[in-house]
Amino acid sequence: MSGQDRIPRRLRLAKVPPESKLRRMTSLHMVPTQLIERLLAAGATPAFELALEELLRELPGVKQAFLWVRDGLNRFSLQAFRGVPKGMLQGTEAVLESSLKSAYLGTPEGWLAGAAHLDSQGYLLRRILSTLPAEVEPQAEGPMVNLTVPLVANRQVWAVLYLYGLAQSLGEAEVGLVTQYVAGVAPILREVHLREAAERQSLWLSAINTLLRASHDQPLEIGLQDALEEATRLSGAEGARLIAFEGHAIRTLAQAGWGSGLPVEAAITRQLGERLKSGQQVGIPRYDLYPSHRPELVEAGLRSLFILPILRQSSEASALLLFSTQQHWLPDAQTQELLSDMAAAIGVVRVEWTLRRELAWAAYTDPLTGLGNRRAFERDLEKLTTRANDRTVVLVLLDLDGFKAINDTYGHVHADHVLVRLGGVLRSRARAGDRAYRLGGDEFALIIEGSPTLNPSRTAERYRALLEEIRVSDNAYLQVSLGYAVYPTEVPDVQSLWRIADDQMYKDKALRKGRAPLFDPALERTDPFVGLQTPLFRIATRLGQVLEMGPEELQILKASCYLLQLALGELEPSPSLQLSDRLLREAAQVLMFVQSHWDGGNRPLGLVGEPIPRAARVLQVAQRFTMALQGVEGRAPRSVEEALEDISKEAWQRYDPVVVEALRSIRGFLSEDSAA
Repeated sequence: MSGQDRIPRRLRLAKVPPESKLRRMTSLHMVPTQLIERLLAAGATPAFELALEELLRELPGVKQAFLWVRDGLNRFSLQAFRGVPKGMLQGTEAVLESSLKSAYLGTPEGWLAGAAHLDSQGYLLRRILSTLPAEVEPQAEGPMVNLTVPLVANRQVWAVLYLYGLAQSLGEAEVGLVTQYVAGVAPILREVHLREAAERQSLWLSAINTLLRASHDQPLEIGLQDALEEATRLSGAEGARLIAFEGHAIRTLAQAGWGSGLPVEAAITRQLGERLKSGQQVGIPRYDLYPSHRPELVEAGLRSLFILPILRQSSEASALLLFSTQQHWLPDAQTQELLSDMAAAIGVVRVEWTLRRELAWAAYTDPLTGLGNRRAFERDLEKLTTRANDRTVVLVLLDLDGFKAINDTYGHVHADHVLVRLGGVLRSRARAGDRAYRLGGDEFALIIEGSPTLNPSRTAERYRALLEEIRVSDNAYLQVSLGYAVYPTEVPDVQSLWRIADDQMYKDKALRKGRAPLFDPALERTDPFVGLQTPLFRIATRLGQVLEMGPEELQILKASCYLLQLALGELEPSPSLQLSDRLLREAAQVLMFVQSHWDGGNRPLGLVGEPIPRAARVLQVAQRFTMALQGVEGRAPRSVEEALEDISKEAWQRYDPVVVEALRSIRGFLSEDSAA
């Protein structure tokens, strides 16, 4: 596991001496008992400030006091100060130990021994900080000196005390007093500091472990938001956000605290994004002074920003943002390290959650159709039928008729494509709450849950109609047998529900096998459309013959002409003309495409869907020609040649050029028919 994906380390708390031992240690250096009590009862920062206050009370000639505390391997942060307006040094950046040692001016041995050193080499803070407001340095009332006292424990400097005051008020006697005072309070301050750091570390690791142990039943977003809320509280930030980089876009995954609804992620410029993707963390203590700041974010109150990258094993990169409305807010070294642990835990949880989701999808999804598989079907059916409520559960089993013939005729690739489209239809057009499954091969199932008023027959037939709209070839559609059963009104248990639905489905299949075929050879001898002699019917029929349509396709074309003229009011229904339900359905499918444009790719222009049936392409051209001959309001009837010329201009754009050429080839027939 890489460093970016590490599990947070085990907590190791510092050993804090008993208070009785601390009292004995400090009593040797004459620290008042009352002060000891107050220091032990305070937190680290209040204790540091209290210690400075007590010291300055004894040294009225000292103008300023500063306490720098180690917060990393080689870093010290300013934890307390006196004699400077609070806002001026608030959030001062941490400095390296080498900077403090250079400003010490004593010997290296004295530094490690904690020897106090007095110097008069100008204002000490200017030797430490690269930038310093002019108002920080007090007005000199005479010669000024610096006193530096390293605080040492276990042969390491853990804090540095700086005093700045009048030379006449910081002589050898005062240096001795300061040394004695520091020797008394330093053990208390250090242990209070370590105790607070350990408690804070414990809180962080508790939050991290809570995230890692979060229930997999709850949504990932809830666990991430809880983690961000803890990170905001423990780091001292005012808001937090988890983002993911998706190309040049940034997506927010979770957020907490201040800034809800504010596009804080917009603060990440392309340059910052590249730094984060390469694993660099970014701290901006004064966002309002940042060259690429967003004015709307500054106006909303954003002042400081800390961004920590989260690099996953996949190509996706994400980041943890923490921000504040206070200038110079940035987490200290310990908090940054703990934030890194939190970020690593977030990365681990997201990877694990993604893997679980992918495994669950693979375990319960049919890869070809995207529908639930048999395992998902059995699981969901068991859940629904064991749930105690007054809902009705309808199980619909479906079987594709003649699917083996589709495989044999068109090949497995084409048959798989049909199944893919079937899955798409069921996923996109199913009722809300209905679930669809592929049980295997050409067998499918639907679990439908509804109120007791649900009409199972109507609902099942609706799904049959949806699937039978799927085209298998230019003039053939899917055919579906189905059976259904209802729980609990018809059957008492799951096994009976499945068995009865299966029995009903096979009965339906047997009945459908005995139906009349779409094209009955006997009809060729006794054409039911023989009485139809409208111009549209004659021209469309002749075009079909020229294009060598088969008997079945030609019958669909004739039925389409009949239905179209009925819809336009050009014909009255003929009682003697009895068409099968299947032929009517095929003709209705053709009419759906009559207004579609032929776009050169044999598809409806502007739509993503079925290719235009050839019968529809023929009907388009035949109808356009007959309308041109008849004329419309505001336009005189056209001659045969004029009508042919008009239609030819629209070939390749609106009409199939093959059909247009067939129309031109029967020019003589058209002239005779028009004259008649």
